[in-house]
Amino acid sequence: MQIPSSYQPGYKEALLTDPDLAKTYIQHILIGDPDADALINGLAGIDEKQQAEFIRAGMDLDEEVLRDAPQVVQEFFEKIGTPPAWFDPQSVYPGCRGFHAYSDLFLTAFVADIIIRGFTTLISQSFFITGRLTDWGVRRLRQNIRHLLEIMLPGGLERHGEGWKLSVRLRLVHAQVRRHLIASEDWDHEAHGMPISAAHVALASCNFSGMMLHSAARIGARLTDEERDSFMKIWRYTAHLMGVPEALLFSNETEAREIFRVGYICEPPPGLEAIAMANSVIASAPLVIGLEDRDERDELSNYGYRLSRSLLGDELADQLMFPNDRTAGAGTLAYLRLRCRIQEIIDAFRWGKIPRQRGRNFMTLLDISMLDEDLISYRLPNRLHADAASRW
Repeated sequence: MQIPSSYQPGYKEALLTDPDLAKTYIQHILIGDPDADALINGLAGIDEKQQAEFIRAGMDLDEEVLRDAPQVVQEFFEKIGTPPAWFDPQSVYPGCRGFHAYSDLFLTAFVADIIIRGFTTLISQSFFITGRLTDWGVRRLRQNIRHLLEIMLPGGLERHGEGWKLSVRLRLVHAQVRRHLIASEDWDHEAHGMPISAAHVALASCNFSGMMLHSAARIGARLTDEERDSFMKIWRYTAHLMGVPEALLFSNETEAREIFRVGYICEPPPGLEAIAMANSVIASAPLVIGLEDRDERDELSNYGYRLSRSLLGDELADQLMFPNDRTAGAGTLAYLRLRCRIQEIIDAFRWGKIPRQRGRNFMTLLDISMLDEDLISYRLPNRLHADAASRW
């Protein structure tokens, strides 16, 4: 196995903790997504509007249109349309309930910790090269939040559900960007392996599931064991839809956090690309929720930096060149947990009189995840660099 040079130091370290998992992770740094890559290659040369129409037909099971699509497109949707035997659609309800009980805390953890932590890996290289930072970052963040919301709605992961479609759409976007990067001189294969590799998609799914549960709990979310287990089942099926191979597909929270731990050790330290992407997330957050006043945006960004430092830890925050405010620490997290407990008490007394906080949280999450268009777009990135690409 030819180990990419960027991964060699971390791989040696990871071998000392879990050699089998470390080897599996590095093997998948060299692999993309064979099924999705084949679909994207099969659409190459076809008019962009027709590409989107074929993908829409596959999503909506429009057999009349799908008959005219390349065979590889038909085969992809036929294969992915049947859920694996281990997925029970009824098992998602406790996880949906637990998520929406604390959707504001999950969103906070998602933006201030999980996405930023994900960008400290070499996946940031792919996003940085495309140039999708603050201007496209707002849209990208809204798309991520919308995906999270849709998979956490009852029925969202059923075959016609929006969560199912958004998960598969994200997989195809990754494949298209990977195709652009492979053909680009900007990508260093010997140093970084495969762009948006199977290992990186697996690491992201572990981050969004097991690590997000842990992060949300640190700021006050209290899910039952049943809800936590169900939350992980939702993300396991989502990861499957996004193309995570069986070798790196977790079964439960413990496995997800272990895959993330070992994979993260394999990753090189955050570079300039990670610094740019992490700071872009903090800068985008006030714009996502619609703050127009400059002072209010600055105040929220400063708070975001303090909270993120508390969740990530000083060492990682320093590597990302976050403002050196070490006064927050555990106090910020303790404050958030206390505020959550107080709100739970208030909601208990107000039930039946005014809308509960969780209802308001859901509507807020829905509002900030709305995009300019009403329907999901199945357009694919037609250029590698954002400044040359059409909106998708």
